[in-house]
Amino acid sequence: MKRFLPLVALLGWAALAHGQTPVGLEEAVRLALASDETVQQARETVTAAEAQVAAARAGRLPTLDLAGEYAANLKKPVMFLPPAFAAGFGGANKIEMGGDYELAGALTARVNVWTAGRLSSAEGTARGYLDAARYRETAVRDYVRYAATAAYFDVLLARAELANAGLALAETEEAARLARLGLDQGSVSRFDGLRAEVEVANHRPRVVLARNRADLALLTLARVCGAAVTPADTLSQAAPPAPLEILLERMRASSPELKALAAMVVARERQVGLEEAGRGPVVQLSGNYALQGQWDDDLVPGSGETAGSSQVALAVQVPIFDGLRAKAGIDGARAELRIARLEQSRVLQDRELAVRQAALSLQNALAALDGARETVRLAQETYRLATVRLESGVGTPLERLDAELALSTARAHLASALHSSNLARAALALAVGDGGTAS
Repeated sequence: MKRFLPLVALLGWAALAHGQTPVGLEEAVRLALASDETVQQARETVTAAEAQVAAARAGRLPTLDLAGEYAANLKKPVMFLPPAFAAGFGGANKIEMGGDYELAGALTARVNVWTAGRLSSAEGTARGYLDAARYRETAVRDYVRYAATAAYFDVLLARAELANAGLALAETEEAARLARLGLDQGSVSRFDGLRAEVEVANHRPRVVLARNRADLALLTLARVCGAAVTPADTLSQAAPPAPLEILLERMRASSPELKALAAMVVARERQVGLEEAGRGPVVQLSGNYALQGQWDDDLVPGSGETAGSSQVALAVQVPIFDGLRAKAGIDGARAELRIARLEQSRVLQDRELAVRQAALSLQNALAALDGARETVRLAQETYRLATVRLESGVGTPLERLDAELALSTARAHLASALHSSNLARAALALAVGDGGTAS
């Protein structure tokens, strides 16, 4: 892997030339969290839930309404009189009512005195939904963090594969050059020379494919982070996981998905209370002040042409029969509560399974990493011996090509093992769900 470092550094300089900003993993995650649309949607969902809490709490406050009307009667309304009363009005059977202009205004205040638990249940339900929305936002951030981490290490893997392909091509071209030289001198067979040329031809498209994969991985990382960035790190081994029981305990205590479901259970419980409160009475206190007037000729009323009135009322409304609407609402709310509890139980078991699987995957990746390192060490030694044998005249170019191919394959497996260990650790952190590490 040490021979990869110059090539990786060269790739970093190439990224700078293309306007890509080198960033570490934490900075890439920060950029992704700041630009991801799903995080923004989750944040707006929280804002909407906060508005619902404010709306539910508003029922505890008094309301104040002002209404007014100014009217000009183009033709006054009339009242028809019975024939028996017409003589008393000079024989007229109808008389005009009101004046040319009318004014009416009212100021009304209302406050809920007692609602049988409707207001407290509505506010509790809204707060449960708000808590669930906040925990879901945290869960969304965890998923975005995982996506950014995966995209980051995908670039590192693609970069390592490109470096490995370039190094393998350079070594194969050198072997082909030596084979051509030996062929001219008669020390190498034509078969070995052709085999070397075939290996060069095989390696060139691999470099192109590796470069395309690296470009695609960079594009994916840029989309996730919302900016043209490139990793400033190289592939390294992930830390081992914490003991399984500790991971499970942390998951149960801090998983935002479980917290969101627990909040939903609370919200459903309060929803049941809200539906049950619909059977209780409502007591409301109201006060009203009204101003009215009627007059002729002028646009504004004169003295004595307006009058005011006021009243205070205590109203009680008791539901007697609502067509079984309350019963249907209660049955539906209780069913939703049972569904929420079942979902909470299901997700808890799924989370426990996910933590166990992720921990085992990380352990497997670390075990495979040890084997990959040993394979690279042996392949490097084999390649060194093949080179020495060829230079001493006892080996053949074919031996060197086979050793080079084995070394290239071992390097690729090592890079893949490093990548897998980091992805497994990121998956474990996502499964635990504490927004932190899996150690």
